[in-house]
Amino acid sequence: MKKIAILLVLLISSMGMFAQKSERTNAFMYNKNGQYDKAREAIDKAIVHEKTITDARTWIYRGIIYLNIVFSEEYKGLDAQALQKSYESFIKARELDPDDKEGMSGEITTRIEAIGQRYFELGVESFNSQEFMLSANNFKEAYNVASNVNKVDTLALLNAALSYIKAEDYKTSIETYQRLLSLNFVEADIYKNMAMAYRSMEDKENMLKIIESGRELFPDDPGLLLEEINAYLAMGQGVKVVDDLKALVEKDPANYSVFFVLGTIYGDETNPDLYQLETAESYYLKALSLNPDYYDAVYNLGALYINESNKIQGKANDLPLSDTKGYEKLTEEANVIIRKALPHLEKANALQPDNHETITVLKSVYARFKMDDKLKELNK
Repeated sequence: MKKIAILLVLLISSMGMFAQKSERTNAFMYNKNGQYDKAREAIDKAIVHEKTITDARTWIYRGIIYLNIVFSEEYKGLDAQALQKSYESFIKARELDPDDKEGMSGEITTRIEAIGQRYFELGVESFNSQEFMLSANNFKEAYNVASNVNKVDTLALLNAALSYIKAEDYKTSIETYQRLLSLNFVEADIYKNMAMAYRSMEDKENMLKIIESGRELFPDDPGLLLEEINAYLAMGQGVKVVDDLKALVEKDPANYSVFFVLGTIYGDETNPDLYQLETAESYYLKALSLNPDYYDAVYNLGALYINESNKIQGKANDLPLSDTKGYEKLTEEANVIIRKALPHLEKANALQPDNHETITVLKSVYARFKMDDKLKELNK
């Protein structure tokens, strides 16, 4: 009887082991037949049992099944973490079979590369949908996955850094760009974007340092030059970059924003040493010749004329009451300039009809010239 009992125990034990290996076999067959839901259910049972949890082949099957779920139109919604689970499974399989006794090392590497590529694609998709933090995380994961097969995906890291900037996580963006530089991946845009990030953090010292480093390496890069200009403008030191702006115009004559910036510098009445009405006017007009619907240039040009007319009208108002001819002469000079401003103000209103400042100025102009129909329409 004792022998029979012992045999019975052994039989039950072997049946349990067989059942777990059977689950792995079932997972294999379900996967082969494209029944990924059932394959997933079977393999998840196999990986938690003590008899198969340390078997590399179990984890290889799991990695394959979850990766098939990722790329299946029918089953891709089955598990939101399928891609990560697939990756983790292949890494686990490698740990359990460091000497590649299963002979699956090549297939595992190929599939890990496919996982990295999928993370990269997800990064692009989330970037295009403006989910920038998700995009950054996907690109960073693509880089990490590639590292696991001894590849350096600098493009993924570069995209991650840009995504962090878009997500306004400037600190992580800078850290990511610094990682690229440590990998000897050096591009002008890296220095430009790092400077932009420092500027957004109001870290003027590091902003100027990184610009200086970048311009030493890429002295003729328009993007870096423009970022240097933006840096000084942000510090209220636009006068320091006038020559740089003019140099940038020579290199990039189609860049309407540079002409606009020059217009704002020469049109700044708070800087009497640099203020030049005609020069500012010419730069605004050049910007508009390149981009006729550039609102900022349209509005600023109209405002430039209005400010100049106000100065002339102020002189007229300061004349003695007896000097009617002088008053009329100066008032007409002011009117000539206001008429130059009018079409730009009207266009600015058309481009941004909810701008109350433009509406207020337009109302005063229409009232001044007794343009009652337009004033009535504007009041609606």
